[in-house]
Amino acid sequence: MTTEIFVAWEDAASGRQNMDRDLELVRSVANNALAIAFRFYTWTPWTVSLGKHQSASVADSAAIRDRGYDVVHRPTGGRAVFHAQEVTYACAVRGSSPQNVYGAIHSLLLHALRPLIPTEPIHTSSPTRLHEHYASAGPLGASCFTAHARTEITVEGRKLVGSAQRVIDDVILQHGSILCGPAHLELPELLLLSAADRQRLQQALERSSTSLVEVGSPLTHPADVAQQLLTTVTPANLERHVLGLDGLGLDGPQYGNPRV
Repeated sequence: MTTEIFVAWEDAASGRQNMDRDLELVRSVANNALAIAFRFYTWTPWTVSLGKHQSASVADSAAIRDRGYDVVHRPTGGRAVFHAQEVTYACAVRGSSPQNVYGAIHSLLLHALRPLIPTEPIHTSSPTRLHEHYASAGPLGASCFTAHARTEITVEGRKLVGSAQRVIDDVILQHGSILCGPAHLELPELLLLSAADRQRLQQALERSSTSLVEVGSPLTHPADVAQQLLTTVTPANLERHVLGLDGLGLDGPQYGNPRV
C-alpha cells in the first residue's frame, strides 16, 4: 500500500471542474496511488453547491444565472453552500471511522486557524440534531451554515468552518468551507424561497455563522489564508493526525458525527 501524501493549494476552477477534481483524488486513494489527498481551492465563478441528496429545485437558477454565478451538486452530503469569499478544502482518505476522520481534520484545521483568530475558536460540544435539521423541508434546513455538528469550528458559538462527508468506494471524502468574508450571506437570495422564508434564513445565517473578516483576522484573502493553513496541514501532520488519528489532543476516541 502506498504511503504517498498529496497536499496542495490549487487554482480557482468552476464548480464542475472542482467536483471532478475531488472525485479524481478519491479514485487515486481508492486505487492506492495515494494514501491521502488534501487540497485547498476556490471557485470561479462563485458557485452554489448542493448536497448530493438535495433537490436541484431548491436553487433559483434564474437568480444564479443573472448574477453570473454557477450551481453544482457536490458528491458529499449536507446542504447548500454559496462558495464566494472562502477557502474550500477537500480530503480523501481511507478509514474505518468517518466520525474520527471528521474530527481529526477539524482538529488540524483548528490549530492552523488559531494564529488568525484573536478569540479562541472552539469545537462545539452541543451540536444540532443534524438528522432532524436536514430532514426539515423548511428554509433553515436548506443551508449548511444554519447548524453545526460536534467538532465543527465555531467562534463565540458561530460557525466558521462547515463540512460534509461521504464514503465512496471505501474512501472517505470530506469537503469543507472556511469562510473568509461575508459573501456567503447572499445565499438566501439564490434559493427559491418566499419573502418570509428568505428573511428567516437570512437572519439565521447572520446569527449562526461568522467569517475571518468579522473576527478580525489579519489575513482574509483566500490565497493568503490557504498559505497559512498549509503551514499546519502538511504531509507529516496528515500522516500523524488523520492517518494515525492522534487527534491533536482531543479527549477520547470519538470526534463527533459526520454528515454523510
